[in-house]
Amino acid sequence: MIIKTSDKNKINEIFLNLNRYINKITSNPIVKYLDLGTQRVRLLIYGAAFLPHIERQMTFVLRDKLDSYDCTLVLWQEEAVRELPAVLSEEFDLKTNLKLRIEYLVRKQPLRFFKLFDEGYSKISPIIFCNYEKETVEGCDLEKKTYYYGVKDLSAEEFIKEGHLFVQFINKIAKSNDTNIVHGAVVGIKDNGVLLCARGQRGKSTLTVLSMMEGFDYVSDDYLILKKERDNLYAYPIYSIITLSPKMYNELYDRLEGGRFVSNNARKDKYVINIKNFHKQFRVKYPIRLCIFPEITGQEKPSISICSEEEKGRAIVQLIQSTVSQMRDTNNTDTIKKLYSMVKDFNFYKFNLSPDIFANTEFLREFLTNFKQEEIGVIDEDKLYVDITFDIANILEPKSGRLYQMNHFATAVYQSLLLGESEEEILSRVRGINELSEGFEEDLKILIKEIRTRSLVRDLSSQAIKPNYDLELLRKNNFKLSFRSFDSDTNVELVKKENKND
Repeated sequence: MIIKTSDKNKINEIFLNLNRYINKITSNPIVKYLDLGTQRVRLLIYGAAFLPHIERQMTFVLRDKLDSYDCTLVLWQEEAVRELPAVLSEEFDLKTNLKLRIEYLVRKQPLRFFKLFDEGYSKISPIIFCNYEKETVEGCDLEKKTYYYGVKDLSAEEFIKEGHLFVQFINKIAKSNDTNIVHGAVVGIKDNGVLLCARGQRGKSTLTVLSMMEGFDYVSDDYLILKKERDNLYAYPIYSIITLSPKMYNELYDRLEGGRFVSNNARKDKYVINIKNFHKQFRVKYPIRLCIFPEITGQEKPSISICSEEEKGRAIVQLIQSTVSQMRDTNNTDTIKKLYSMVKDFNFYKFNLSPDIFANTEFLREFLTNFKQEEIGVIDEDKLYVDITFDIANILEPKSGRLYQMNHFATAVYQSLLLGESEEEILSRVRGINELSEGFEEDLKILIKEIRTRSLVRDLSSQAIKPNYDLELLRKNNFKLSFRSFDSDTNVELVKKENKND
C-alpha cells in the first residue's frame, strides 16, 4: 500500500502518534551516542536487546555521553508491524477506511508493505516504510531530524541479515552537499590514504583487512564516510566489524588478535568479526591521496600501474553503483554526481592481485612508502563509462547522473553490439534457442533500439567478449530481458516501458 501526502500538519501528527505509541508500549530508553566524525547521533534505545548489536558493530564510534548531537535515531522492538499504520492514523486503517479496503480487495494479493511519501521530499524514499515481509519499520521525520527503526526479530542470526547496522540511516544522516557514505575501503601509510574502489568478490576486503593486521592505518573495509573540504577528501570510520569469507577467516585466524566472531551473514558465505583489538590502527579524518582498482589475477606476482581512462571509468562505476545500490540511492542523480565529483580528479591505479595475499600487502606497503603524486589523468564527463563484471553491465552517464543496468542476457546482447554485430546477426543466434516465450523476439528488438537510441554503443569494445546465447543464460534471467534506467524519480524498465517507483 502506497499513500502520498504533502500536508505538513498531517505528517507532524503521524510522527506525534508514532512517538506516543513507542513510549506507551516500551520502558524508558537507554541513551547512547554515535560520533561519526561529521555528525553526532543520539540513540534512544527502547529495549535492551538492541544494545549488544550496537556495541558489537559500532564499538569505535559508540559513546556514553556527548555534549551535543545533530540528530536522533529511535530504536524499538516492534511485534505488530502490520497493525502499525492504523496506529499512525485512522486514515490508514483498512477496517474503517472504505476506500483503502476496496483497493486492498481489488488487488487480491496480500499486502507486502506500507509506504507513506512526503511528496515535497521524495517520490522514491518514503518517510514511513513498514515492511511486512521483513517485519521492520523505518521512519524519517525530516523537520525534527529524527529517524525511527523498529524490528521484530533481534536474534543475532536474523538481525545480521540486514547487514551493517543502520547503514541506510547513516547514509541519510551523513548526506550533505560535500559528504556521503561510500561502499568502499580505505587504508594507508603515513597519511597516504588509499580509497579502494571495487564491487564485492574483487579482493578488496582481504587486501584491506590484511593490511590493517600488518600495521597499516585503517578506516574501513566496507562502509565509510567521505567528506570533501576544498581540494581535499577525508575518510571517517563507522564500523568496528570486518567481513571475511570462511576461507580467509581460517587463513587469518591467528592474526585476528582476539577479534570476536559476531555472526554469519544471510548467505552464510561471510563471517562477521568485531575488531575492537585493532582500534589502535583506526584513523579519523584520514586524507585520501589516490584511488586503487583491485582485480584478482592469476599472475605470479602483484603489480600496480596507472589506470587507463577506461579502467578509471570502470573503477568509478563500481564505486558509485555499489554505493547507491546498497544505500537505495540509485535514483538520486544528485548523489551520483556528487560521488563522481569527489573522486574524478584523483589518479587511479590498477592493482593486479596475485594469489599470494601476503605478497599483495607487502607490495602495497612498498608502493605507498615510495608514492609520489603523478600527473592527474583527466576523465571526460561527456563520455560514457561502463563496467561489465560477472556478466552484468552497469553504465554511468556522469553529466546526467543516470545509471543503466542490464541483466545477464541483455548484457550479452549489449556485448554483441559493442563488437559490431548487427541486429539481424543477434536475432539469428537467438532464434536457435528452444523454449523462447512468445514476444521475446520483439522484446529483443526493443532492447537493441533503446541501446542505440541512448547512444550507449560507443568505442568500448575492449570490455566486450563474444557471448554465448543459450538456454542456461535465459533460465538464469527467467526468460526475461531487463534494461533499466534509474532516473531521478522512477526506475524505467526500457524493454517493457513500465515505470516502477521504489
